Amino acid sequence: MRTRSLAFVSCLLFLLAGLASSPPAEGADLATVQQVVAHYADIVHAGYEDSYRRAVALQNALQTLTDRPSAASLEAAKNAWKRARIPYGQTEAFRFYGGPIDDADGPEGQLNAWPMDESYVDYVQGNPCAGIINDPDAPITRGHLLALNEQGGEENVSLGYHAIEFLLWGQDLSADGPGARPVSDYVEAPRRVQYLHTAASQLVDDLQSLVEEWAPRQNGNYRATFLAQEPHEALRQILVGIGTLSRSELAGERMAVALASRDQEDEHSCFSDNTHVDIVRNAQGIQNVVKGRYVRSNGTVLSGPGILALLKDGRKAELHRQMRNATAAVHTIQPPFDREIVTPIGRQRVQAAIHALRAQAETIVNAAAALGIANLQVELPD
Repeated sequence: MRTRSLAFVSCLLFLLAGLASSPPAEGADLATVQQVVAHYADIVHAGYEDSYRRAVALQNALQTLTDRPSAASLEAAKNAWKRARIPYGQTEAFRFYGGPIDDADGPEGQLNAWPMDESYVDYVQGNPCAGIINDPDAPITRGHLLALNEQGGEENVSLGYHAIEFLLWGQDLSADGPGARPVSDYVEAPRRVQYLHTAASQLVDDLQSLVEEWAPRQNGNYRATFLAQEPHEALRQILVGIGTLSRSELAGERMAVALASRDQEDEHSCFSDNTHVDIVRNAQGIQNVVKGRYVRSNGTVLSGPGILALLKDGRKAELHRQMRNATAAVHTIQPPFDREIVTPIGRQRVQAAIHALRAQAETIVNAAAALGIANLQVELPD
C-alpha cells in the first residue's frame, strides 16, 4: 500500500473505537464466534510463518547471487522473491484494524511500502550516480536505512519487498516486460551487495516479529490480547480487515488509481511485472478468512470455521457468490499489469475486477450488519 503517517493510524484507530459501540453480533452464537476468531488467529500465524520462511529462502538466494554472480543466480534470486510474495500477499487481509502489522509501531511501512522512487536507492536512467548506494557518505547500516525509509516523502522507500525488487530487476524501461538489471551490477559492487543483504535481513526480522506476535501459547503477545477481548469485537476487526482490503486498498489504491493514471509507477510491483500476482494473492487472502481455509506453502491445508460459518443460508450464499465473482475477475487480469491499464480490453478487465471487489466489500458490510455489526467502516481515511 501507499504507507500512511501516524496521523492516518490514529484516525483509523479512532474510527474503530467509534464502531466498538455497536451492539454485539446477534445472528451467531457466542461459541461459534469464538471458534471463528480462534481459527482466524491460527490462519494469521500460519500466513506470517510461511512469509517468514519464504523470506529466509529469499535471503539465502541473495547470498548465493552475491557470492557467485551469474545469470542463473540472479534468475534464482528473482524467482525466490516472487515465491516470497505468494504467502505475504495473502496476509494483507490481516490489516487495517491496528494490529501488530500496521499499528503505530508496526513494520508495514518498511515491509511493503510503494510506490517507490527508484532514484532514492540506486542509479536510474539518466542519473548514474543517484541514490543511497552511490553516495559514499551514506552509511549502509540497518539503523540508517530505517531512518531513511520514507524520510521526506512516502515514495522515498529504502526498505522492504519493493526495494529488494528494484535491486534485482532495476527500472522497468520495457513496454511489455520487466526491468533488466544486469548481473554485472553485483560484480565488484560492495555497497550494492551490502544494501541488498541489509534490506533482506530487515525483511526477515520484521516478519519474524509478526510470527511472534501471533504465536499460540505466548503470554503478552498480540494474539493473547486479540483472543482475550470480547469475541464480537474481534469479529468486527476481522471484517474491517477483509472489507477494507477488498474495497479501499485493492480495488481502490492498488487498481483504480493505476487505471486512472495509466502510469506503471502506480502499479504495485512495477519492476518485476508481478502486480497481477499481487492482486490475485490479495483476493485469495480475503477468501481464506471468509472460508476459514488456508493452503500453506508446503501444501498442507489449515481448515476450520470462517465467516461463512456465522451466516444464515441466504446471506452465506450471497457472500460466497460475490467472493467467487471477485476471484474469477482478478484471475482474468493479464500480465503485465502496466499494459492492462493502457489497452482497451485490458482496462475493461481491470475495471470489471474493481467492480467485483467493491461488490464483495458491500456484501461483507451487509454480512456484518446481519451479524449485528452496524456501520462497518471499510473506507480508508484520506
